[in-house]
Amino acid sequence: MSSQNGRYPNTASPCTVGPVTLPNRIVFPAWQVNYANQDGTITDKLITFYSDLAAGGCGLVIVGNVSVTDDSIPFDRIIRADNDTYTDGLTALFSAIKAEGAVAGIQLTHFGRQSSSSFAGNTLMAPSAIPCPVMSQLDPDYEVRKMTLADIARVREGYIDTAQRCAEAGAEVIEVHAGHGYLLNEFLSPFSNKREDAYGGSVENRAHLTVEIVEGIRQNVGDKVAVSVRISGDEFVKGGLTPTDYEVIVPLFEDAGIDMLNVSAGVYASMERVVPPPSLGETPHVPIAEAIKAYTDVPVCAVGSIFSVATAEEILTGDRADLCAMGRAQMADPAIVRKSFKGREDEVTACMKCNACTFWTTGDPYTYCMANPDYQPA
Repeated sequence: MSSQNGRYPNTASPCTVGPVTLPNRIVFPAWQVNYANQDGTITDKLITFYSDLAAGGCGLVIVGNVSVTDDSIPFDRIIRADNDTYTDGLTALFSAIKAEGAVAGIQLTHFGRQSSSSFAGNTLMAPSAIPCPVMSQLDPDYEVRKMTLADIARVREGYIDTAQRCAEAGAEVIEVHAGHGYLLNEFLSPFSNKREDAYGGSVENRAHLTVEIVEGIRQNVGDKVAVSVRISGDEFVKGGLTPTDYEVIVPLFEDAGIDMLNVSAGVYASMERVVPPPSLGETPHVPIAEAIKAYTDVPVCAVGSIFSVATAEEILTGDRADLCAMGRAQMADPAIVRKSFKGREDEVTACMKCNACTFWTTGDPYTYCMANPDYQPA
């Protein structure tokens, strides 16, 4: 899809991400929508949701968050991919996305201490036995324990096996979630990792598990699938990660074999950064992506309150990022990219910035969008 009259030449241009070529530079970021069946299998609603985004012009559609083990499931309708039971549904989902011209990606997640003991039915695991400041207050049965080396090995293999399963099902981009305070972010960050073994202490040690996972995925899937890592470039908590930490971390990821870096921000203890409210203004996290871009040669994706293709074009023209993820804007109007490329911005249904789509912050059972009639409360 090309931009008429050169309106958005950078946004509409292809982008090479490892072995994959994206048709344009707009990404739909992995989003927990809770549209799966209760057993984690794919529904028609999920297929429609993601294929509509692809048909609407999005270049890379990332499905997510997707569990990699059966012990870290925080919601009853999260997409699962941790065993072969889920392969047929994933194959159908990826096929639907690709049939509409987008590249199909999937984000793999272990929720670590940012989950619910009550729902998971077990004691949660984390690099250190430090409770999540948010979930420990919300869940009366909350418990977390320090992971053993056997736990770490099992989770590592869960990521690698799930990645291979998803690649075989047709995913073209595998994204490892190491941001937003989930398990791999917990290992990366001195805010949550107080270990004194090979997985704690130095920056290199704290990055060790993510590096091992990326290396294992790359070894298993070869050079036919792109590998992305999503990070919180700044955790916005005392003692947490800041952009300068990634001067050491990012080269480790590159050596392990990543093809893309997806730069977000925040953890549950700084939720206003995970889901930026209107008070933070537009594009509050682009400076973080821009700072980290200086440390890498792989494409960097910026995210956070990017509500128009025109704004994405400004970011890309300024070389502040190589890709722009638009979540809420595409939730409100899945065709925003196609409409904008055709000069029909006046037809775009604008995001209301109410954040009803982030059901985990509102207590709703699944994602709503008050601007989109297809995804409003019944």
